[in-house]
This record gives sequence, C-alpha cells and structure tokens, in this order.
Amino acid sequence: MGIFNPGSGTGSHPRARAQRLDMLIGILGFFTVMAFIQTVLLELRGQAAGLSALLLAVLVVLLLLAARARRKIQL
Repeated sequence: MGIFNPGSGTGSHPRARAQRLDMLIGILGFFTVMAFIQTVLLELRGQAAGLSALLLAVLVVLLLLAARARRKIQL
C-alpha cells in the first residue's frame, strides 16, 4: 500500500493516476513559482542566490518529468 497506489492490486485506473499526477503538477508548479520569485528577488538585492537557483532547477526538472508522465497517460 503506497501513496500512489492506495487500493488493492498493482494497477490503477488511468483517470485516477492522471488525477494524482495533476495534483502533483499543481503542487510542483506552485513551489516552482515561489522558488523563481525568491531567486529573482535575491539576485536583484545582490545576495547569494546559488542554493535558491539550484532548488529552482530541481523543481523545474521534477515539474517537467511529472508533466511528461501525465502526457503519456491515455484516458
């Protein structure tokens, strides 16, 4: 019983899987926008933004991977 498959069995309905990915994309999108704003503000203020930029890059990659997985699901 995992977070992405709470029901019995190994497979799940494609619509349920798509809804879970949509939720993940929304959460990742929100935090990606927040990280972008933080990075821009740190850069404009002249403060160190290396870790913020690294976090932003990781979030963008995760967002793209989630969007790619969502696109592959046939409803």
